[in-house]
Amino acid sequence: MKKIRLKELFNIPNCLCYLRIILIPIFLHRYFLAGSKEDYYICATILIISGLSDFLDGYIARHYQMITDFGKVIDPIADKLTQFTVAFVLVYTYSWMWFIVLKDGMLALGGLYLYEKGAKVQGASWWGKISTAIFDVVAIVLIGIHIPNSIFATISIFVCIMLMLLSLVLYAKQLLSIYKELKNE
Repeated sequence: MKKIRLKELFNIPNCLCYLRIILIPIFLHRYFLAGSKEDYYICATILIISGLSDFLDGYIARHYQMITDFGKVIDPIADKLTQFTVAFVLVYTYSWMWFIVLKDGMLALGGLYLYEKGAKVQGASWWGKISTAIFDVVAIVLIGIHIPNSIFATISIFVCIMLMLLSLVLYAKQLLSIYKELKNE
């Protein structure tokens, strides 16, 4: 097992990942105690800060050659924890968002199964990145303006679900291909 150095654990990109993880309980606390429009704006701002730190950690890691094996693990964990938390919160207010939680759970279980069987971990594909980016924008808007039961919310959620469904199909196809390769080895 490779020994991880403190310099790798606490480089700037990894610290930005830790920040995203720390923002999760702060976001949850603010959201569930929100009583005014300003509280929802603060929740949306927390998500914007989280998104900016996600962008920055990737940029800094690539641009300044600070990519570490640990960073390759912690970054997607921070991403999925944040996305799952936001989806969970949205399900609380916008019930149709349950599909996104289900989709992420299925993909996580499938990926873990294949990883356990020895599959090489692959990064996110372009379709996953696009559907996640659109989900993030919609989530920030729906949380920030907090308009349950509106036509805008319904259409936005429908678009997210369609994109996530497409993403699920494409990822499932990719995971199935990896599974078949493993069986043939």
